[in-house]
Amino acid sequence: MDFPIWWDRRAFFQEYGVRQIDTGNPFQVNYALMMTSWEASAWDKRCREQFSQDPRSQTPLIVEAMHLWDARLSTASWVIVESYEWESGME
Repeated sequence: MDFPIWWDRRAFFQEYGVRQIDTGNPFQVNYALMMTSWEASAWDKRCREQFSQDPRSQTPLIVEAMHLWDARLSTASWVIVESYEWESGME
């Protein structure tokens, strides 16, 4: 799944960025980090509370994505977040 739009990306990487593991891809800057489902659920709840003030929080696509995220988190043991950047090597 894509990184949830209601999650504060900057705050997420400030909070959990120390867990990043380089995946070793020589052509891209790829990192992964793991969270327990409990941690992801707690983070999700915190972000949803903040995002509730955003007008986009009531749009059907985001409401549907939130329901899907709830369903996936309820059956997950771990959540793996991937972060990547394409590196061309051209400067």
